[in-house]
Amino acid sequence: MSIDQLESSISNLALDNDVDINPAGHSKKHRRSNRAFHSFTGNTPVGTPTMPVGVTFGGIPTTPGFNAAPPGFNANVASSPVTMNQEPIQQYPFPQPELTTTSHHISSKRWEDQIQYLSKAFDTSRDILPPLPTTQFYSVDQKSCDPRLMQLSMHKIPADEHVRSATKLPFGLTVQPFADIISAQESEIPVVSSNDVNNAIKPPLRCRRCRSYINPFYQLTYDLKAICNFCKVKMKLSEDETFGMDTLNYTASNKVELTKGCVDFLAPKAYNATPDVHPLPLHYIFVVDVSLLANENGSSYAVIDAIRNSVEYIMENQPNCKIAIMTYDNKLKFYNLRSNLESAQEYIVNELTDDVFIPFYNGLFVRPEESIHVINDTLGKISDFVRNQKYSHVPQSCYGVALQAARIALDTVTKGQGGKIICSLNSLPTIGYGNLSLKKDDNGKHDLNCNNEYYSKLSHNLLRSYISVDLLVTSAGFVDMCTVAQPVRMTSGNLKYYPHFRASEDDSMIINDMIDNISKITGYQALLKVRSSEGISVDQYYSISVDYSDRDPIIPVLTKDTTLDVLFKYDGKFKKTGVPVYFQTALLYTDINGIRKIRSMNCFGTVSNNINEIFQNLNENSIMRIMIKDVIRTLGDCDFKKIRESIDTKLIDVLTQYRALVSGNSSSQLVLPDCLKTLPMYMLSFEKTDLMKPNTQSTRGNERINDLIKLETLDSAQLQYKLYPQILPFHVLLNENDFTFYDANDKMLQLDQTSLENLSVRNGYHNLTNGGCYFIFQSEVVYLWFNENTNKMLLQDLLGVDANLSINQISLYSSYLPETGTDINEKASNVIKNWAQSVGKQSVPIKLLRPNIDAYYGYVMSQLLVEDKTINMIESFDNYLIYLHAQIQEKVKKEDYVKINGSSKSHETFHQKFVQF
Repeated sequence: MSIDQLESSISNLALDNDVDINPAGHSKKHRRSNRAFHSFTGNTPVGTPTMPVGVTFGGIPTTPGFNAAPPGFNANVASSPVTMNQEPIQQYPFPQPELTTTSHHISSKRWEDQIQYLSKAFDTSRDILPPLPTTQFYSVDQKSCDPRLMQLSMHKIPADEHVRSATKLPFGLTVQPFADIISAQESEIPVVSSNDVNNAIKPPLRCRRCRSYINPFYQLTYDLKAICNFCKVKMKLSEDETFGMDTLNYTASNKVELTKGCVDFLAPKAYNATPDVHPLPLHYIFVVDVSLLANENGSSYAVIDAIRNSVEYIMENQPNCKIAIMTYDNKLKFYNLRSNLESAQEYIVNELTDDVFIPFYNGLFVRPEESIHVINDTLGKISDFVRNQKYSHVPQSCYGVALQAARIALDTVTKGQGGKIICSLNSLPTIGYGNLSLKKDDNGKHDLNCNNEYYSKLSHNLLRSYISVDLLVTSAGFVDMCTVAQPVRMTSGNLKYYPHFRASEDDSMIINDMIDNISKITGYQALLKVRSSEGISVDQYYSISVDYSDRDPIIPVLTKDTTLDVLFKYDGKFKKTGVPVYFQTALLYTDINGIRKIRSMNCFGTVSNNINEIFQNLNENSIMRIMIKDVIRTLGDCDFKKIRESIDTKLIDVLTQYRALVSGNSSSQLVLPDCLKTLPMYMLSFEKTDLMKPNTQSTRGNERINDLIKLETLDSAQLQYKLYPQILPFHVLLNENDFTFYDANDKMLQLDQTSLENLSVRNGYHNLTNGGCYFIFQSEVVYLWFNENTNKMLLQDLLGVDANLSINQISLYSSYLPETGTDINEKASNVIKNWAQSVGKQSVPIKLLRPNIDAYYGYVMSQLLVEDKTINMIESFDNYLIYLHAQIQEKVKKEDYVKINGSSKSHETFHQKFVQF
């Protein structure tokens, strides 16, 4: 079918074949049955504005600014989260022009989801589908853990591989063990400890067969036995193990491990990472590039200032941790920080070998509180070298040897227990072991693998020693990031990239990024294991550290952002439907104070062979993450054009299965599953990332590798904001409650239902108003967009600048919003605070985004406006939907899809281990 024929045949093209409504105006006292989905009534007739190339989507306009508000939503809710119960969902045949849904637009869906959870808490025993990762909500742990900690991609689990393959979707889970949660109960994860007669810590109760940890789904019997929920083995309980249990009713009364889905068990000595060695508090070593180029652009001084602030943070918030300091150029410098010294002692090592010599150990690592005067003196002397001893600066950089020296120092002092390396780099390493030949980025190498033996070996040694590396790259020059950042990828570290570093703007970002990374650290020496009910097992962990295998991954240092995606495979077939399937993630780790713990997280799904039911209970976030991770895993020769085509094919296959097996709608309608309505937009945005740009001229550039590591390491909220930045207009009329916090803890941002249309801005250039003012959040930075036609009084109230000041003279001190005392300024502060909380940061910086003024304007806008067509001809979102629909029609017409009852035209192998979408 040609595109012209398609356009003429789909005047009634729709994104769903039925519209859910929910009667409005219910009293909060009138309780009704709980539902997994909630929708809102709309009672205003809607016209059909014209889309590009003349296509409409079921009466849902795509013109700028349109997003229908939910008039039926009752905003008069209690001041603390309570469960809001609503009428059963009614269904109407398409079309219903007087009712609209905007949930296929991400900008609207985020607000609608947040509004829903203003007045209810997520009950893990009753609610099924989790809120969006960008939604702030209160939760109640009722045997299953908070979905922010662990969530399944399918909550109705296909009975066998054949049924799963009919969805073309991956079955797995996403786990973020230390995600920030907002609990309606206790504020901390419960800690469970049991001691023997000698007051030594005993190991937690575990199944003798499958080694799962005791959890709320263990069954207790009248004869004091426990039945494992995973393998059904019975275990005799000792008298002390039954203490706290109601043996009469075979339930737990005050044993928290039998009532909560997530607990921390204190671990005995047998669980230590290094046998016969007592765990230590975390050790940090700061490694600073003081070569010529780093000193000239001011980045080395900014890193020194960041270390000074970080040491103060560690001293106040992690008082048991120890720190060390190193610098490097064409030699290594170590600093003795012993508390009994009056000033710093510097030791220089010129032999840059693989087995580098460490000149001393006593005084290399110290507690900041004990040696703060020596630390400050050391940082002062390094700063003096950077600023005043210019004739001593050299252009060479021995980055590879510096990392090796830091590893040896940590290994020796901690006896192999690990730690954290925080290192800066400004230029390509050119001297010593690990030196790289000076070269430009080109497309000579068609892969993104580390091909350097030295850095590959170093990365594996760091992993085995439980040492994680954070790297700050402060130059836009080619540094072969694919090689120098391999230790970061292998050890689950953080990569921060500051191209075109300018001290006046970026120094505050380096300071805050380093403190933010340190403040998020929760533990180290971690080993993760996922268990599931019989019939399902782990196929692969999406981690480069285990080469995407089913081996249990080691995580050297844990942070609040640490997120891991897991893919399952079928070992058999579930014989009964409706039965629960259990999942447990166990994380053995040492917290930053040196206490060994086991975090146990538990959840479950239920078996189904009903394809309709399975599609109604999908988790889009986990599905999207696994699809992206699988693309990264199979990048191969980096033919990004073919990779984009394969992504399109996977989406088309999924939607074809839904169209053929579930919706049963007419061919003139584009039908998306309710749970996957925004998946096409997210995957299209992924196709437009720096990672996926054409590689005709460049394959291993800094931007591509930086984007690769971001996509591997971002948590769910960060990833969604990166793929689809949030745009909020501040030039429109705001109601009193708009952008104010709904709850007493200042966690949930609210807006009036009447403001939803104006405040939901799609990420396309034609949706931006000339003379407008927008805050745009892209997971790490907030951009403030305005131009010469923006109201000067608005800018004065918002930024505290003179109304007569030219826009090219406006600047922000330290990249943060000033306090002006105005209402609009307070609302903006609330928005920025909410964004920071959503991605687990203490604060996020602001950068001005002004056309024809800021040098980075064009590049940044191309990343933000993901619905528009790109310069390398990747389609706009509207045209992308048209393309998907045409391909779906063609496959349905040919019956090219997997049928539930047997074979398909495509002759798919159902039991292959390769991920099927």
